[in-house]
This record gives sequence, C-alpha cells and structure tokens, in this order.
Amino acid sequence: MSANEAAKLNSAGGPIFRRPDLSHEEFTTAWHRHGQLVLPWCLNSGVWEYIQIHIPSQSGSIVESESVSAPVASDDTIESKARRILQQADGVAIMRRYNVPTEAGNLYFERVVLTDERGFLHDESGAGAIKGNPPIYDVPELHVDVWREMALSMGGVEHIQIREGKGVVEGVRWEEWEKIEREKVEGSKQ
Repeated sequence: MSANEAAKLNSAGGPIFRRPDLSHEEFTTAWHRHGQLVLPWCLNSGVWEYIQIHIPSQSGSIVESESVSAPVASDDTIESKARRILQQADGVAIMRRYNVPTEAGNLYFERVVLTDERGFLHDESGAGAIKGNPPIYDVPELHVDVWREMALSMGGVEHIQIREGKGVVEGVRWEEWEKIEREKVEGSKQ
C-alpha cells in the first residue's frame, strides 16, 4: 500500500472572484497561467485533483447593488444563497489533496503562488484570502462537489489541471520551482 492509499484525501475549494480592476478576459488569462505556476507545488504536495471551473462573464463579480452577505428572506436556503454567490463569481477552484508531510515547496508557495494570486484574485479569494469586516463575499460552507455541480449547471467550463496525481496541462512552469529549490539547498549549505 502506498502512502497515498493510507492517507486521507481532503477536498477544498469554492467560488473565486477577480480583482475589481481586471476584466473577465484578463482574469481568465491570469487564472490559466496560474494553473501552470501552481502545478509544481501541487504535484510535490500530494494534490490528487485540481480543477478550475471558469464561469461565463455575468454583469461583473463585484457586488454593485445588493450585498450577498445581507440578511436573507426566511424562505431562503443555503443553496439559493450559494447560487447568488456563483452569479457574482468568476470561477470555482477545487483541490483534492492527500496530507503528505513535506517541507518542499513552502517557500515556492509563499513567493510564487500567493504572489501570483494577489495579481488577479479579489482579496477574499484564493489560498491567501482575507475576509473583510464585513465580508464582501459571505460564502456559505458547502462541499466542493456541490459548488462544482452548481457552477457546471450555470454554464461553467471545467479545466482539469491535475487528475489522479498527474498534471494534465501543457506549459507547466518548472523553472521557478527549480530555482527556489536550488536557492534553498544553497542557503542550507552556508
């Protein structure tokens, strides 16, 4: 039995929102590029599946009139609130990952992944998300498969980046990963 078979597969993800100063097209381009940047970290950190679901452009992802975190009618369900959130979202990110103990990639995650996310994601989205007070996006806690089904039913387009622990996209950007790993090794020798 491999380490992955004995470890628990954890799922994380949900809606993501673009920075308000980016067009939907700029966001889409940046998110595709992000997939190429994040794959080295994912593949070295036990990620079994990484899916980007791109939601077609709506009126815009930043709440313009009605706040999605505003009090809702008593007949409102978590699913209807989730649908309203997805109408404002630009995509859904899904990651299934084994808990693999590793030090490799921590520096890469901080220097490359989080830095890149801040270039195209709203502050309340992604791995480095910081919720406002009050939050702009009050996203309900739903299982990633519920978010996935809802996004696909709304016309979302699935872009699989990793399937069964293997990268399935072209153009993966390994050079930055290798550079940071070399710096780490050279720094530990001094």
